[in-house]
Amino acid sequence: MKKITLALALASIFTLTLIDANAQRFGKTPQDSIECLMNNSLYKEFYKQKAYKDAYEPWKKVLELCPMYHVNTYKQGYNILVNLYNQATPTEKETYFNDMLNMFDKWGEFDGEVWNATARKAQWYEQCKPNEKEKIYNLYKQAKELADKNNALLDQAFCVLYLKATITYLSSIKASSEQMGDLFDVYDYASDAMEKSLTQSSNELDEATQKNDEKAMAKLQKEVDNTRSNINALEMLIEPYASCSKIVPIYEDRFKANPNDLALLKKITTNMERKGCTGEELFLNATENLHKLEPTPKTASLMGQMLIGKGQYAEAIKYLKESEETSPEISVKTKSALALANALLKTKEYSAAREAARRAVSYDKSYAGRASVLIASMYLATPGREAAWAAYDEAARAKALDPAVASDAQKVMNAAHGRFPLKQDIFFEGKTVGSSVGVGGWIGGSTTIRTRD
Repeated sequence: MKKITLALALASIFTLTLIDANAQRFGKTPQDSIECLMNNSLYKEFYKQKAYKDAYEPWKKVLELCPMYHVNTYKQGYNILVNLYNQATPTEKETYFNDMLNMFDKWGEFDGEVWNATARKAQWYEQCKPNEKEKIYNLYKQAKELADKNNALLDQAFCVLYLKATITYLSSIKASSEQMGDLFDVYDYASDAMEKSLTQSSNELDEATQKNDEKAMAKLQKEVDNTRSNINALEMLIEPYASCSKIVPIYEDRFKANPNDLALLKKITTNMERKGCTGEELFLNATENLHKLEPTPKTASLMGQMLIGKGQYAEAIKYLKESEETSPEISVKTKSALALANALLKTKEYSAAREAARRAVSYDKSYAGRASVLIASMYLATPGREAAWAAYDEAARAKALDPAVASDAQKVMNAAHGRFPLKQDIFFEGKTVGSSVGVGGWIGGSTTIRTRD
């Protein structure tokens, strides 16, 4: 078999040499280009046969002579080295381990994404040398810093692994409350990256849906689902450390020592907002200080959420309206509009609350599920069985739109179902279960007649 494979490879090499000998495209010299093509063809024939040991040397030659030739040099090289590493002796393992690190460096030069190349190194250490927890953590940290330097973001999968590596490292050194602040810095970074990605993909999916572009819809739906999956992974990782009772001690002493430190105030308010700790005294104090020192539409939004936590809804509405109207950032406008909808719900201004929730979705389609749960709550707060049917419809829609709000949506559905009439009541009224009926008042539209038995 090997002789046949080698003969096929040599035939391919001869053909490629005739075609590309003068191209000078792949190496520093014409001879490099010829050798590049010869070794590329040779390793690929072995690779197809899963003869990774035979593919190894010609593959290494391609990497050395023409690292900019093709992305498959890296994708297939990764598979070659993983397979060889898994079957190697301890001495050989070290060689293949270092070969992989060298390849990642060249991969970063090939695609320009040195940050992801560095994250790949961290992942490789995790696979082969998991006890080097500090090394793994520092590599991910370096990758993030390289991404920042290049105005880029780490790939989503690496964001999740970065958080996981941070938790592992901090746990191994029995980190103090102050050191645990690093965990929330990483969580904040990863969450922000995911939110930006979800916003972009959701809005593009909506555009593709309006155009009925099925190919784009399938691709973008996959991206949305993948991002939501990564967000869920992040939340599962942070959950044991993210209760308000655990977050407060991490920042409390630092806040008392430096109550006007802008960078610290931004970290406190961002992370506590993200984890729903807006009713905590630390959040209230940090938000007030931040807004005094550097008032922006974002701090106005935080002030509004703080005031909701204190039950001061009228004041909250003023700040949130200001934030939504003046912010140039879509993420701030969206959060402000949704918080405004919540404040208006508390003051029983249901129609205005629904408008605010719908505006939030117009800014960012990824908020559709959250907005629908809020609207369903408004319907549920409205008297009448038609309102209960409408609340059930809207909550079911939320559940279908976003798995992250499924639990909250189900609670509304259960409460609405409890207000449905009995079959005998519908029968005596001369109406039919399953038929359409109008919804009066501020809700409007139509719904379906249902019973609770």
